[in-house]
Amino acid sequence: MVSSKKLASSIGTASESFIIELGKALDEAKVSATQEEYEKLKKAIGVVIGTLEIDLLWPLYTKHPELESENLKGWQSAP
Repeated sequence: MVSSKKLASSIGTASESFIIELGKALDEAKVSATQEEYEKLKKAIGVVIGTLEIDLLWPLYTKHPELESENLKGWQSAP
């Protein structure tokens, strides 16, 4: 991944913020969208978050474990 701790921190912060915002959008869709729309959004958002975690955050925090936020610690080994 990236060797610069400063860049890694920026990427991690931006990615985690994006994941939180996607979660909020999904919560809103659960209330205001049809069930079919909600299910499509849930699937699409799940793919995006999964890709961010697996392809970006996991390698980033493997290289820079000190940057991993407390709420994500142990997520790689979660069932």
